[in-house]
Amino acid sequence: MVPLAPKNIGKLYLILGTNEIKLSDFTREANERWLRITNQDTWSSTLSRVRIARQEAIEYTLEAVRSSGFPDRGSVFAKMLEANKITNRSDVILAAIQYLRSVEKEINTPTKEIRNLILETRIWKKKEVQKWNFPLCISRMLVINSKGSNRYPLLEYPRRRKNDYGYVVLTEAGRDYLDKLSLEK
Repeated sequence: MVPLAPKNIGKLYLILGTNEIKLSDFTREANERWLRITNQDTWSSTLSRVRIARQEAIEYTLEAVRSSGFPDRGSVFAKMLEANKITNRSDVILAAIQYLRSVEKEINTPTKEIRNLILETRIWKKKEVQKWNFPLCISRMLVINSKGSNRYPLLEYPRRRKNDYGYVVLTEAGRDYLDKLSLEK
């Protein structure tokens, strides 16, 4: 049996939107901890030690990302909403779906993820956002839009996907509607 070198233990990546960050630069301490394992260690104590070392490596990486100025999604989304004067509950939900789809390249955007993005803006309090009826807003945007002269649905289910609110995507009318809101500033 050929012993594995520490670099072959595994690779850990941090994916932020479309950016993929290799954590190999931050695994030195984890490798040093791994090498300190002795024959007297139990399986549980070894797992615990490796788990702690990996968590520290992740924390070091996150700190490096923060210090590099990588924008956090909540503040970016908040600035977009404020700059475009999007305050209506259903408009915020529509904008959040588009943000998660186009910026973060999410395929499935369940209401929990939409809610989390909205909470991360820190514009609304958690109690207030918990009262929002996300399924109702989404179902209304899946049918004919009664706002303004546009009479087309703002959301639709993509082809070959089950009809689940988590898979909805903006229609051309939905994208046009958000663009129109941003022009009315």
